[in-house]
Amino acid sequence: MKISLNWLKSYIQFPLKASEIAPLLTQRGLEVAHIHATIKGDLEGVVIGHVLSCEPHPNADRLKKTLVDVGLDRPLSIVCGAPNVAVGLKVVVAPVGSTIYNYSDQSPFSIKKVKIRGELSEGMICAEDEIGLGPDHDAILVLDTDLPAGTPAKAYFKDALDEILEIEITPNRADACSHLGVARELKAILHLPTMMPSIDAFKAAPLSLPFKISEVDATLCPLYSGILLKDVVVKPSPHWLRSRLERIGVKSINNVVDVTNFILYELGQPLHAFDYDTIVGKTLMVKQLSAGTSFIGLDGVERKLAGHELMICDVEGPIAMAGVFGGLSTGITSATQHVFIESAYFIPATIRNTSQYHNLKTDASFRFERGTDPNMPIYALKRAVLLLQEIMPSVEISEIIEHHSTKVTPFTIPISYATIQRYLGATIDPTIIKQIVTDLEIEIEDASDAGFVAKVPPYRVDVTREADLIEEIARIYGYDAIPTIGHLATTYLAPETDVDNTYKVEQEIGKMLVANGYYETWTNSLTKQTYTDLLGMEKTANREISILNPLSTSTNVLRHTLLFSGLEVVAYNLARRQFDLKLFEFGTVYSQNGATCSEEKKLAVLLTGQIEHSNWVRQLGAVTLSALRAIVDQLISKLGITEVSYQETLHPFYQQAAQVVHKGKVVMTFGQVKPSITDHFGITQPVFFADISWGHLSQIGNLNTLYKPISKFPTVKRDLSLVVDKAVLFQNIQDLIRQQGHKNIQEIALFDVYEGEQLPADKKAYAINFTLQDHTQTLDDKGIDKIMNQLIHYFERDLNAVIRR
Repeated sequence: MKISLNWLKSYIQFPLKASEIAPLLTQRGLEVAHIHATIKGDLEGVVIGHVLSCEPHPNADRLKKTLVDVGLDRPLSIVCGAPNVAVGLKVVVAPVGSTIYNYSDQSPFSIKKVKIRGELSEGMICAEDEIGLGPDHDAILVLDTDLPAGTPAKAYFKDALDEILEIEITPNRADACSHLGVARELKAILHLPTMMPSIDAFKAAPLSLPFKISEVDATLCPLYSGILLKDVVVKPSPHWLRSRLERIGVKSINNVVDVTNFILYELGQPLHAFDYDTIVGKTLMVKQLSAGTSFIGLDGVERKLAGHELMICDVEGPIAMAGVFGGLSTGITSATQHVFIESAYFIPATIRNTSQYHNLKTDASFRFERGTDPNMPIYALKRAVLLLQEIMPSVEISEIIEHHSTKVTPFTIPISYATIQRYLGATIDPTIIKQIVTDLEIEIEDASDAGFVAKVPPYRVDVTREADLIEEIARIYGYDAIPTIGHLATTYLAPETDVDNTYKVEQEIGKMLVANGYYETWTNSLTKQTYTDLLGMEKTANREISILNPLSTSTNVLRHTLLFSGLEVVAYNLARRQFDLKLFEFGTVYSQNGATCSEEKKLAVLLTGQIEHSNWVRQLGAVTLSALRAIVDQLISKLGITEVSYQETLHPFYQQAAQVVHKGKVVMTFGQVKPSITDHFGITQPVFFADISWGHLSQIGNLNTLYKPISKFPTVKRDLSLVVDKAVLFQNIQDLIRQQGHKNIQEIALFDVYEGEQLPADKKAYAINFTLQDHTQTLDDKGIDKIMNQLIHYFERDLNAVIRR
């Protein structure tokens, strides 16, 4: 939002420059992003001149030789080519040594003493564009002024010399979306009074024009008012009005529309003007219409209503979208003779829904959907009428037509000084607190030594609670003025929560993965519906959640897996010749089952390419499922989770997959992604993916490392080869050994699997290495043989295994 400093001073007088005002506003939440002057250079060195003589140039037909009084001890000789230069005119002169800036490109031009066609020229008599005042270059500026020659030009153009502040308005500060709103802010910061424009001169009279408002939806429009203007002459706006709007980037249209825009930026109250003669039946209604009703806006586009919009209607149908957009049929034109001006307070939610649904973002909807001042419409209407009467003295006005339902009351907030001190951690003098509150135009009631009751005006939609009021006090007082506490008492420190512990676990696992050469990725939680549809995924009860108003088809659903966004990252890197990738991501996935929506925290791990970069020491192979299994094992070990089992599984993502089960719950699934899926992303090399239920694992995981001394007794290794049915998994062997509770078996490692001609077709051979150790004594051959014989017995009995000798 752009704020004119000169315009701002109409409501509050202050001696500060824009560069001094900007940090004060920014520190209190109204961030000033940029400041620029309306006239570059501020006409420094440019003066008012009086043309004393004007003769034809002896060597050029189109040039004049002039003498111009600029307040020096002698007049300046200036050559000028303007057709309107003449004796006796007051003009704008840029003497030798001054610098002026062109309007079109802001380029500087330094004035020097030169000879033009043999005649001396000691300055320039300027046109509008040459001093940056406007685009006109047809003639020099002629001033209507009694100011003496030599007076700095800035004294004459003081209103045009302005500074513009571009303020970034946060969504909660609807009250600051106007010059008056910023003036109110400065009132609190600088402790200066504001001056509201007077409406005492407003006088109305009954008109003979027939008109009525027959119906108003009191729920969605608590206040609807308007006024009729007769014998309006629609024409270009006067210079002062046009320039004020153009300075803040608003295009001038005509005097009626410009006044409504002026009120919008002055008071923050949107108005809308209707051509009275085009209102069918001379009757207005403010109501909702049935879905499918057509409405043609000022832009000429026909829109179909959804049924939730609040519409302004005549007896034939909609003529405006309340608070958002005017209709084409009732727009103000040069032929308009009579006008109805609307001023209302609409419930913000209905305006926001309408604006969002139809993708119509207007200056009016920007304010209405954030919450305007419900007590401003009548004042703004009177102010607008007085401005129009100033421009068109002969216009006649009717009495105000008003439909008012429930009056919006102030927010009442009881508060104590002790509460303020507890929240801020500092003591502020109660006198200062009350001064800040009253400067914010918040009334104080029931004041005592302990506190008071604040009556917050309804235009401050962001101040409804005790905490909001304390924030206002701290904001105006200045956060930098609140002293920093040297130490914090333990009572201020919150105990560690499950959320804190989960974060710590996530950080530690992230460090572990990074130490193993993995890179963390962050991807968008919005993804494409087509990833499910085009890949022929199985339809399940848990589906992705669709976005009601997606920005594009590439972000139209919430992701229900981290796989697709991970494959996008893989494809992006492969396209840039990064073929060996180790990636991980902590992210949330979303699903919908009937009317119930849920979310779950996941950890995704992706592997593709070579196990390591090529080197001369050894030949390296491509990543396999075993490499992914290794990092999964390491993760489970790091988390201190025991009693897990690995099981083969079928899954629509994988062509070969396994799942990890802990106490009957599947905590992760991992395997090689189907080529049909990776092909969709243009990925031609195998990709391995682990889908880990991080929300569950992070809760059951324990990072408390248990340290113990290295045993002084040696380890013993024994190998065993088993021939088993193909259906027997290595996991089955591990589970069987674990069930027997052999405490001296420290490690079991599978180092070979054989299937071939030397074995029956339904058999396979496992070569297993056992590491044995007793922490209390050295194992002898007798003890070792006893353990191994017991293992052989279990394998033969429970797994129908044949021991290969």
